[in-house]
Amino acid sequence: MGPIVVIAASAGGLTPIKQIVAALPASCSASVFIVWHTGNRPSILPELLNMTSRLLVGHGEDGELIQAGRVYVAPPDKHMRLGFGSIWLDQGSKVNFT
Repeated sequence: MGPIVVIAASAGGLTPIKQIVAALPASCSASVFIVWHTGNRPSILPELLNMTSRLLVGHGEDGELIQAGRVYVAPPDKHMRLGFGSIWLDQGSKVNFT
């Protein structure tokens, strides 16, 4: 696994997340992970970010191999963990801070 960038934000963090992702160059070699605390509602964050991102943005999938130059968004109400070059999703205890 190469370099990673992790961004965590509460519900009010949408604008900074969009600005950061839009500023990433197409040549970015890092894997970017976003955790946006919005509760257990459907998330359209990947679709919003794909509108201005030069990198592919999507929800991380359990067991998915991590790729450089991708942006992974944690699915709603899931914990996203990284290990052994893969994404692990689980439904652990709630965390009430970032």
